[in-house]
Order: sequence, then C-alpha cells, then structure tokens
Amino acid sequence: MQGGSMIRCLLFDMDGTLLFTEEANFVSYRRAFADVGFTLERAAYQRAFGLRFDAMVREVGARLSPEDAARVKEAKARYYPESFDQVRPNLPLIGFLRSVRGHHATGLVTTAATPNARALMRHFDLTHLFDVTVFGEDVAKPKPDPEGYQRAMKLVGMAPADCLAFEDSPSGIAAAEAAGIHVVRIQEPT
Repeated sequence: MQGGSMIRCLLFDMDGTLLFTEEANFVSYRRAFADVGFTLERAAYQRAFGLRFDAMVREVGARLSPEDAARVKEAKARYYPESFDQVRPNLPLIGFLRSVRGHHATGLVTTAATPNARALMRHFDLTHLFDVTVFGEDVAKPKPDPEGYQRAMKLVGMAPADCLAFEDSPSGIAAAEAAGIHVVRIQEPT
C-alpha cells in the first residue's frame, strides 16, 4: 500500500474464513457421493477442501459420468442445509464485518456454488453485509486464479491498493495476491 493509499474495500472468502464449513461440506458430500455408489474418504476430502467441484472430484478419485456428477451436485445442495449445525461461524471476523459495513465497500469472493453459498448467507444472516458477491459460477477460472477478485474489484469500482482480502487457503491467498491485493490470513482456531 504505497503512496499513503487507504483501504476502502474489504473482500472476504466464505469457507474457512467467515464460516468454518469443512465438516458440513464433508457430511453432505459423503451422502451425495454415496447416492451414486462412491465412498468419500475423509482424508481425501480434506486434501480437496476448497477446490471447485470438478477439481475436488478428481482429487478424491471419483470417476463420475456427467449424469452422476450432476446428481452429486444436486444431492449435495439438498443435503447441505441439513448439516448447517456442523458449521461454526467465525464470530470475531463476522463482528468486524458488521462493524465496518457502511464505512467500507464489502464483497464476498468464494468458489462455493451459488445455491450453497446463498443458503449459508441466509442461515447466518450475512446476505445484507455485502455490496457485491462473486460465486464459483461467476468466474471461468477458480482460485488460485485472480479472476474472482478482479471481478469483485470491478463491481465495486476499486483498485487493488484500495482493497484488503481475508482468506484462509493457499489458493485463495494466491488469488488475492495475484490480483494485487494485500491479504489477511485467517486460521481456524483449534
């Protein structure tokens, strides 16, 4: 942030940053993959957490037909809200977001599928906290590509020096940095 620039826009990732969703995602995906005869192992899913659907399927070793892939996506979206009791909100960061709302532009930049992300936002009363949202389907290239952050900056009319990103994953951090944005790394408390 050279030249005395001031942060005017805060951009947040969702999974692992605002909401600790790994367990809820695993439970939902395990059920959805079982519907097509694939057993999702926890260790494989942990390695794939945060990846967009197609990359996650490859990482966990599932060989799905296009029809089965569609069935898994649909089933996961159906099962996911049933697992929201497994989601832990990052209360300090959400409190910070609420406190800066109205003083800074805010955006959500997530690789999550739109229906899943919107359901989480409604459940945890986050929808009204963002000026802009960029979901997984809104970009051609997922994180670590900077496209999501670039799109969010364009939507709010800000330059990278005006922005600060909050991220947890190496791919998310790489995406924000590739967009020229400074990053605050979030770690899930143990």
